[in-house]
Amino acid sequence: MRAPLTRSVTLALGLISSSHLLADTEALDEAETKPSGLELASTRISAQGLGSTTEDTGSYTTGSTNTATKLNLSIRETPQSISVVTRQEMNDFNLNTLTEAMRHTTGVVVQHNDSDRVNYSSRGYTINNFQIDGMLNTFSYMKTDADTIIYDRIELVRGATGLTTGAGDPSGTINMIRKRPTHELAATAGVSGGSYDNYYSYVDVGGPLGFDGRLRGRTVLAYRDSKSFLDNYALKREVAYGILEADLTDDTTVAVGYDYQDKQVRGSSWGTTPYWTGTGEKANLGRSTNYATPWSSWPKKDKTAFATLDQQLFDNWRLKAAYTHRSSDSEGKVYYAGGGFPNADGTGMSAYSSHFAGDETMTAIDVNLSGTYALLGRDHELMVGYGEAKYDNTSPLFIGLNPEGYDRVPDWGDMGAIPKYRDLDSGINSNHSTVKQKSGYLATRFNLTDQWHAVLGTRYGSWKSSNVDREFDDKAPGGVSYDKVVQTHNDMITPYAGLLYDFTEELTAYVSYTDIFKPSTNKDVSGSYLMPVVGSVYEVGLKGSFLEERLNLTSAVFWSKQDNVPEIDSSVPRGPNGENYYTSGGKGNKVKGFEVELAGEVMRDWNMMAGYTYTHSLNADGKRINTASPLNLVKVSTTYKLPGEWSAMTVGAAVNWQSDIYRAARRPDGTTDAKGNPNTFKENITQKSYTLLDLMARYEFDTHISATLNVKNVLDQKYYDNVGFYNGVFWGEPRTVSLGLEWKL
Repeated sequence: MRAPLTRSVTLALGLISSSHLLADTEALDEAETKPSGLELASTRISAQGLGSTTEDTGSYTTGSTNTATKLNLSIRETPQSISVVTRQEMNDFNLNTLTEAMRHTTGVVVQHNDSDRVNYSSRGYTINNFQIDGMLNTFSYMKTDADTIIYDRIELVRGATGLTTGAGDPSGTINMIRKRPTHELAATAGVSGGSYDNYYSYVDVGGPLGFDGRLRGRTVLAYRDSKSFLDNYALKREVAYGILEADLTDDTTVAVGYDYQDKQVRGSSWGTTPYWTGTGEKANLGRSTNYATPWSSWPKKDKTAFATLDQQLFDNWRLKAAYTHRSSDSEGKVYYAGGGFPNADGTGMSAYSSHFAGDETMTAIDVNLSGTYALLGRDHELMVGYGEAKYDNTSPLFIGLNPEGYDRVPDWGDMGAIPKYRDLDSGINSNHSTVKQKSGYLATRFNLTDQWHAVLGTRYGSWKSSNVDREFDDKAPGGVSYDKVVQTHNDMITPYAGLLYDFTEELTAYVSYTDIFKPSTNKDVSGSYLMPVVGSVYEVGLKGSFLEERLNLTSAVFWSKQDNVPEIDSSVPRGPNGENYYTSGGKGNKVKGFEVELAGEVMRDWNMMAGYTYTHSLNADGKRINTASPLNLVKVSTTYKLPGEWSAMTVGAAVNWQSDIYRAARRPDGTTDAKGNPNTFKENITQKSYTLLDLMARYEFDTHISATLNVKNVLDQKYYDNVGFYNGVFWGEPRTVSLGLEWKL
């Protein structure tokens, strides 16, 4: 860690020194500065200056958001449930990754599938829709678990978001909004160290670069070197972000940027920790158990280039255009003893092993026009736009060179003795898949009266996928089989409707309907994909905005349904490779629930985010599903800056509580079949309700230097983060302590 840390600090000092020189030679006249016209979110500012940007506001909420509708509305004006993790909350509680931020987000269940795959779910469904600066991200997983240092805030819209994202589940959308250049010179640098040799360093410099402040820039660099509570697991991550923003004219602002995240790991697992032994007894394996080989690795490297245009046209009308291109590649070999049941003599386990390699790319464009128009004596808001996105994924076909029985683990107590995975790239693509989306969208806010408002919208577009699979087959021409399946869905209409009533200037009641569809990845016995899954969400809620919009209260009762849900076709045998075939289940899952959240400044120097969620999922037969997600979820984060002589000190706490979870698994009965494999029976793995407590304290030595202490899981609660997945469990993180030092210009 020493060398990377030294490099980061040296670079930080160099950039800061350069920034001082730049400030001296090109002083900015404050009277001529103005807010950036490029910001894709709202430019509204309340009486207390709380706009969409959360950095340097000290707030736990935002003044406006457009993730749900692309209209620049406040949280109270949006007829849908929205949560925001602000820059201040991320700084206070050391939320350095997307996973840590989601643990502080109302209604989100966070579960690890293994060391490097994290699943986020909301309202009974997995969250697969991600945006960055409002641009669609069609990657199936955010495997890098993105570092949050480059983001101003992270917004979550719960429920269906078909208006802005197109295909997906009625779970929600996570939108990560990048930091923007500052109009005045600003620089921050910090270092921290914590449990399990977790070291982190960063530098963040921004400000005017020339032309009387009409050209601005910002650079963020970060480096992490850490081990883990898991045996043999270690991570190194490099982060770089740069953006240039220019006011070409008083009405035209453009920006170009690039961000990069490189996650290198070793000791990667693929699945969970075994829960039962070969005799059917509880294995009682410790939290640090990791049956991965030391060389097992599942790395990920992401690179994104983007450009935006913000053009003021006339009156209140603006034209915005955005382009993004993201590429991601992986090159790692994984070997993890996650199958079977461990015996005392080291036998009983089989391995999940593979060579993960391939390239993913995504290109997206979006153009929209927004403004106000007059109708029936009132002014209304309108947004109309068009977007395209293309996702491309390619992986090579490897020739296996591993010896027979390679996946049979000789001794799970000595994973270091397993030879490295061997194969050879054939030069042929094993899989090539593409997904293309095109759509036009429209949204408007009608101000029917002073109290009544309607938000209406629709999305009209197409979705097309192509999937090509190749595998070695002695009976096929050239020894390689070829299979191509294409899905096309045209004329897809996704409606959005909300009606709001303002009881007072602070309280608003609303009712809304949102819609979404999801093309199926399951095939029937003929090899054809099933019909798309269609989901609808109904929501009735009450929202409040208090203390000059610095405190937001949201509450909602919601219910949703999904049709065409895939079900295993038990009338036909499995396929030649053991795969299941599916049929459409017709009328499908139903979810109902309730949620409430209070976020913002409760009183001067006291910030809080407090949320409660109840979610009940049922299948078509009325039986509860998603039992591995809790029915009840409580999340509270709060900080308070002490008064008087102690005003340099800020203290805080975060509490996460969830009700019990369970999932069915297979437990050995102590006997074996004719081949010596354990006979099993169905039994649930359960995690009882539990509470996690985090504490923080920050001391500001002066206006430039501060130190922050964070203690997570203070009570060292032992709990399972996930149960039943891969027939095992994933332990939650034990108590950790970190101490950070930050310097600001």
